[in-house]
Amino acid sequence: MSRYLGLDFCRYPIADHSNEMGAAWMVELSPKIEREADRLLAQIAQADSMIVAAKAGARAEGFVLGLESARALSEATIDQLYVIFDSATEKRLRSLAAT
Repeated sequence: MSRYLGLDFCRYPIADHSNEMGAAWMVELSPKIEREADRLLAQIAQADSMIVAAKAGARAEGFVLGLESARALSEATIDQLYVIFDSATEKRLRSLAAT
């Protein structure tokens, strides 16, 4: 199980990221994509400065853009990944700004 996403069987229950209705998102990914997504989220979460967090967020966005360009995932899944990475980056930036 992933430390950053709570991954289980290639499903991403994103507990700390929910939609406007409060429902958690569920994203299904292949094991390889899952590992990379988790690594990118870990980099965002562990960023020790705003510039490092912004770079990690940009790297994650590029990862999703690559998946989108390759049509490796459905449009809905791509959209969810963009929101997940954007939310994680914004959360980390707010946290760093508060310190």
